Amino acid sequence: MDENSRKKYIPRRRDKAVSDFLRDSSPNKNVLLVEGARQVGKSSLVSNALANVACKSYALNLERDARLCSLIDECREFRDFEALLRDRVGFDPAKGEVLFIDEAQESRRLGGFVRFMKEEWHQVSVILSGSTLARLFREDQRYPVGRVDRIVVGSFCFSEFLEALGEGHLAEVVRSCQAEISPQRHLRLLELYDDFLKTGGLPAVVLSYALGGDCAEMLGQILADYERDFIRIFGEGDAALVKGCLRSVANFVGGPSKNTSVWPNPTTRMNARIAEVFLRLEDWHLIMRSEQRGVGMEASHDYLPKRYLFDTGLLRSLRESAVPPIHLLETVDSLVRKSLGGVIENQVAVDFSGEGIPLAGWKKTPSGGEIDFIVKTGAGTIPVECKAALKCDRRHWQGILEYLEQFKQGLGIVVSLAPLAETRLSNGTRILNLPVYFLEKFVTLAKG
Repeated sequence: MDENSRKKYIPRRRDKAVSDFLRDSSPNKNVLLVEGARQVGKSSLVSNALANVACKSYALNLERDARLCSLIDECREFRDFEALLRDRVGFDPAKGEVLFIDEAQESRRLGGFVRFMKEEWHQVSVILSGSTLARLFREDQRYPVGRVDRIVVGSFCFSEFLEALGEGHLAEVVRSCQAEISPQRHLRLLELYDDFLKTGGLPAVVLSYALGGDCAEMLGQILADYERDFIRIFGEGDAALVKGCLRSVANFVGGPSKNTSVWPNPTTRMNARIAEVFLRLEDWHLIMRSEQRGVGMEASHDYLPKRYLFDTGLLRSLRESAVPPIHLLETVDSLVRKSLGGVIENQVAVDFSGEGIPLAGWKKTPSGGEIDFIVKTGAGTIPVECKAALKCDRRHWQGILEYLEQFKQGLGIVVSLAPLAETRLSNGTRILNLPVYFLEKFVTLAKG
């Protein structure tokens, strides 16, 4: 990595995980799979870590080097693959070097060699990365269970967004979740969070925004790239369905995901195709699925899932293409403002998923009593509701209170635009109002 690239790099939450993997000198380490959607910064993350290791590393990109990809696919045995790397790039597994293969899924054969990388390369660190890494292991190849570790990279979180904007001191405030926040600082953080929800967390978009660039144009180009990826791999037949699925998630975020919002009056065959497209988009980390549970397990089968887009900036680019943008502080019309709750809910889903917290919601009945997210911790389950309110009161807690009473839990959380506050009820129940900009701290505590 050259000096200019190093200066532009924004530290990521996944830095430590990759660095720890590279520093681990254990023999026959698992192969590290670095997954995530295109443009989330996977290559930069690994390249930054490689720049700080003492041993020699080899970085290959099978999308750029189509010739090397073709030669790998011609290898019949692992020893042929090993000899190819030695002849073409000088890689010698006996020297304990690092091999990084980006866009690894472009090769049809590479997935079949992964198990041997662990078993036969005793002192080598291997990292495979790609935007559609689910394709690495084709249908005729066994998934190498117990031989790989996975890291999923997502968009910037809010503190990383602040770092990119040069607001490092506020990023530290957000990460530490300071209890004492002045009204002036609270307002400033909401203003910046409004920018974050509009821009999203794709590194190239955020850095462009920091320099005054046209983020809307860049988001549109990135979205077109995703659609082209799908067409390139699966053909043009499902292109309209891909767009329909993405727009359905954007337009109905926060509500049940229905096939009728993708395609009007779908046939049985069309429903099956829609389900397959959604599954592909989930495998590629473009869409996240949240199952909705009921009071009894039988009832849960009747509830449709919710779906979220992996980047809130892209979500807003899709849903606000024909209407004026909405704002956390400036939009006052209650009907227009209602959709802000879905936008905030999408970002909460992004943050939860980014830290490996499973997405799941809860419904008391088919017609009401809904909780956006249920987070499991060592101490029990925590119901989490997302609100676009600048002030929160008991009206915003009602669903949470019903959940806490039914399952005898003691803590509920409202993620909103109101200042940090805790209310203790006479029965010992605690309701924590968590400002959206402090969500990262809760995610860290819940995961730990």
